Amino acid sequence: MKLKTKCFQLCLALSLGLTALPTQATVDLKEYGFNVDGTYTSNAAPPGVNLGAFDTGSGLGTITATITGIGAHFFGGFFDHELSQGINTPFNETGFAVGTAAAGQSWEIDEPGFGICPSNNCPPDPFDYQGDIFVNINDSDPTINYLDNLIFYDWFANQTYTPPDDVSMAMGWLFDLLVDEIARITLVISTDVNDMIGSLYLEQRDVDTGEQLFLSGSLNISTVAVPEPSMLLLLALGQLALLGILRARQV
Repeated sequence: MKLKTKCFQLCLALSLGLTALPTQATVDLKEYGFNVDGTYTSNAAPPGVNLGAFDTGSGLGTITATITGIGAHFFGGFFDHELSQGINTPFNETGFAVGTAAAGQSWEIDEPGFGICPSNNCPPDPFDYQGDIFVNINDSDPTINYLDNLIFYDWFANQTYTPPDDVSMAMGWLFDLLVDEIARITLVISTDVNDMIGSLYLEQRDVDTGEQLFLSGSLNISTVAVPEPSMLLLLALGQLALLGILRARQV
């Protein structure tokens, strides 16, 4: 009898312990895209963008881009993640910007489509807030960057919306390249804030589960190594000498 009682108590404790475990939170990437010099590519990598270290299912990982060419350039990335969507809706999220943007860098946190207005300020049409983040990232080009460095600002109606709501994030750079210069952009998306790079990162947070997602990036412009004239001369002389040796052997 005592053995059965102990077994029952153990099973009951295990059952209570399992029910007390938190539901596993998840990160899903609903949509993403890149604007390179005014051309926007949706849910794919345009030329020069490497997604080898990026998981397009969860939207976590590292993205790198390489851009060349003399003159003005723009590069931007757009990401619409959903946090804990299997537990609750995507309309209970908020966002934050931490740090200072680098020179030429811009960002935006916004509702990717239409938001529902606060209950105490609803006009006849409840979908009065239109997020402009997708328009801003799509319309940017080497002459202008429309990302507004704001959180939930509706340019169409000139209003600021108070989250929580659906959240998407974007980050971009305007820059110029000189002769023999190359730009390398790195974007990092992670659930660990310690993975962030640069002087600025964006945060997306589920207000119910507390799940967090972070986005950061950096731009590095470097000079492509070009052989000096003396080195080119030595290479040319070496080729001539090799050609002479081959001809001598043939004779």
